Amino acid sequence: MEVMKLETRKINLINWISTLQEEDALNRVEKIQRETTDWWETISDEDKAAIDEGIGQLDRGEFFTRAQARGKIKERFSF
Repeated sequence: MEVMKLETRKINLINWISTLQEEDALNRVEKIQRETTDWWETISDEDKAAIDEGIGQLDRGEFFTRAQARGKIKERFSF
């Protein structure tokens, strides 16, 4: 239910913003947008490096499919 409420609220805001004609209101909305912090800026350098490493591995094709991973887990833990 909460997700639906959130989605409905966002749609209502999008609709309202699309009808704005007042320059001051648009400027305030743009200011909020600029002040919003990107999650990337909130994580540690260590986390950023780990994410970059994972993306590099994916780019190089160094990954397991879900089926392969499940097989390795079954082998390791004798399921």
